[in-house]
Amino acid sequence: MDSKSESRFAEIAVDRLLIESFANEASAYFRGATDEQLEEYYDRYRTRLRWHLSHSLSPRQKDVMRLCLMGKRQREIAEILGIKQQVVSIYKQRAINKLRKLLVR
Repeated sequence: MDSKSESRFAEIAVDRLLIESFANEASAYFRGATDEQLEEYYDRYRTRLRWHLSHSLSPRQKDVMRLCLMGKRQREIAEILGIKQQVVSIYKQRAINKLRKLLVR
């Protein structure tokens, strides 16, 4: 093999998952989700999330999550609610774990 043909080949680190997903996408039988299907799925998920946010959490967890979703930092939430920042972290983590258990089935 001369130096010209050797330069055509190079080693590239490629993720195995990428290779496997590429094989699926190249298949004539591959059917990916359309944008409409994905949007419908996300709408159903958002609806479930809203319901659980208002019905499955304790009142204090609701307050903390509402303020988190408004973009407040834990320190600001602690000042608003009159509790310590560590307590805000505990409420937030417990609410997230509860929602994760309810939504991921």
